[in-house]
Amino acid sequence: LHYILRTSEKLAILQRLLNGQNITEMIDRLDNRDVIGLQKFLWEITAEFGIICRKKNFSRKEITRKMTPTSQFQKQHGCTERSYHCKATQCIHTHSECARMKIKEQIQVMTESLHEYLKVERKNELFEAVIG
Repeated sequence: LHYILRTSEKLAILQRLLNGQNITEMIDRLDNRDVIGLQKFLWEITAEFGIICRKKNFSRKEITRKMTPTSQFQKQHGCTERSYHCKATQCIHTHSECARMKIKEQIQVMTESLHEYLKVERKNELFEAVIG
């Protein structure tokens, strides 16, 4: 299955992010497919800005280490599924509420990381000239 947001949705999300707005509440208004699309899109742009900001020093671990590990998340929520099943693209169809909680946390971490990268890049005059 494809979980891809429309271009207009991506632009709206980027605008909200650039304005420093929180986007986790959007999850409650989206269907399961769009929630996964949002998560994937945020991974892409957070990684892209991380690479721009950190250059060769960027690692996705910089972001994922701030997230609750799957085994710990499952334990906190009494989940007995195998850990590999606790992936949004699978679990959201069988345990939607739990998967959305996990995705909200991940999106919050990605958003915070992205805002940090944007702060660094905004110090660059070229970035300001393009954006502002």
